[in-house]
Amino acid sequence: MDNNSQIELKNELFHLAAFMITSARGLIDEPADYGVFRLLDSSGRLLAIMESSEMLDPFLSELKSLVDEEREGSMNEDGQRDRLDKLVMKIALEMQNRI
Repeated sequence: MDNNSQIELKNELFHLAAFMITSARGLIDEPADYGVFRLLDSSGRLLAIMESSEMLDPFLSELKSLVDEEREGSMNEDGQRDRLDKLVMKIALEMQNRI
């Protein structure tokens, strides 16, 4: 990775960290269900950074698509719990494969 790419990656990660920290502060005064969106949004942003740095493998590409679908869809709790449970199981299985 050349120096300009490193600087760009460092800045993108800084902005993600800033988003996460300011989101944490915002959640103190926001409804609890905003937390679900903020975590999905942070995950999507991180995966987008990884994608732009060519760090995604096939599983992470699929994960990014699923996270993007979820964060762009309805934040209605109906069905969201089941979709997130399935996503968590998919990640857990992949974690076992990567150990």
